[in-house]
Amino acid sequence: ELYQNLASMQETEDITIKKFYFQYIKRLGDALSFELGSIFNRMDNTDIVHIPTGFFVVHNLPKDTKVVTTVHDVNPIPMDTKNMIYFLKDRAWRYMALERGIRYNLRVSDAIITNSSQTKKEVISLGFDKSKVFVVNSGLDKRFLTAKIKAKKQNSGIFNVGYLGSFAINKNVDLILEAAKILRNKINFSIWGAKTYNYQKLYDKVTGIKTVKFMGFAPESEIINVYNSFDVFVFPSLYEGFGLPILEAQALGLPVIIYKYGKIPKEVRKYCFEAESPEHMAQIIEDLKKNGYNEKLRKKATEYAKSFTWEKTAVDTLKVYVKIVK
Repeated sequence: ELYQNLASMQETEDITIKKFYFQYIKRLGDALSFELGSIFNRMDNTDIVHIPTGFFVVHNLPKDTKVVTTVHDVNPIPMDTKNMIYFLKDRAWRYMALERGIRYNLRVSDAIITNSSQTKKEVISLGFDKSKVFVVNSGLDKRFLTAKIKAKKQNSGIFNVGYLGSFAINKNVDLILEAAKILRNKINFSIWGAKTYNYQKLYDKVTGIKTVKFMGFAPESEIINVYNSFDVFVFPSLYEGFGLPILEAQALGLPVIIYKYGKIPKEVRKYCFEAESPEHMAQIIEDLKKNGYNEKLRKKATEYAKSFTWEKTAVDTLKVYVKIVK
């Protein structure tokens, strides 16, 4: 998205954009595939090299070329799991991403772009010069900007609370299930996510409660329909570098409930309902079912969410480029 929007500005701005993307190796994933590719390829004749995620090291950086790195998050929460495979993957990823990747890029970069003010503070806490850290928020997929907001049927008798994400410990799905137990047989809960991390433990926790359904992985092509099946979106994460799902749900007109004490950037949590506990979450859900989502608040939240566009991200990114080459 960033590349495409910057490329579209080439005719009106004094900039030429070239994408370096090397062979993708599925077992390594995007980041490590790119790093391996950079060992065997050179990026000569460039004024700026922009590394789109700080999680990996880029080799063969041209001498005297300015380097910009985007850091999306500095996740402080190690995974707590009895599954040794997930445990080892988590620790290996944390070492590669934080200790090796982000810390290395802080040393070689002329500027760091963070996707939120929260991540900016975290990057500065790692020792990077705060005058060289710039906040450029991520944008929403155009589908969320153009989708028609589904009209909610009043008094239909069916009220669906939804979650969409992973089951890693930082997602705090436990809070949703505890609220579901309180609202047992009163409200439907649809829990979407791949069967990884702590899925089985969470699934077993609500065995016998027919109003809680684990729906499995949500195909990318069905994401809009999945959101539109909800009356409320719950996203009680303990930590997010940004939190795009919150804005996606709000762009589609949904009320969003987060965990009050989670580390969610101020840019994203602005129009959220904040639950302090499972009991408080249950109360907010019941209030929304009974009284509906205030139309004035819905409009403000929807308009605000739709202000996060990739066009704006590209414009703000170009401003960073200009600053470091002056």
